[in-house]
Amino acid sequence: MSAVVIVLAGDPQGKGRARHRNVKTKDGREFTTTYTPAKTRRYEAALQAAAVKAMRGREKLDGALRLLMIAVIAVPESWSKRKRDLALAGRIRPVSKPDWDNLAKTCDALNKIVWVDDARVVDGRIVKWYGPEPEVEIRVGVVDVEAEFRARQPPPLELRP
Repeated sequence: MSAVVIVLAGDPQGKGRARHRNVKTKDGREFTTTYTPAKTRRYEAALQAAAVKAMRGREKLDGALRLLMIAVIAVPESWSKRKRDLALAGRIRPVSKPDWDNLAKTCDALNKIVWVDDARVVDGRIVKWYGPEPEVEIRVGVVDVEAEFRARQPPPLELRP
């Protein structure tokens, strides 16, 4: 089965922090309710719509899955031409918000649309680049577990000091 590619134009957004509010009922009882911010709900709804379009009626993915999210951030208008060119060439990377972990959390929107359950994702990566047009591209595919085991792949992550 080939990979599913989901593209959503516009500024990449991370999942917003859950909000809480105290509510008092008519009979005087009080309780706290938790909710997701409206901006996050709208973004996840747009991501779901893009996912439905990308799936085009295909079966949901099952088994071990690999996910790559590419967040393309718009180059700030205030940057000089030189700095802008460096960013578009990939020589400067976005070290600003949204945080990579909050970007990853928006993938919850793909649950039950692209895959059976998000627990199936065994290998995930989030990368941020600058680009001329902001967008998010998410690629999801099934992992060939046996082939990776035989090849002892993927190699360990190396971090150089």
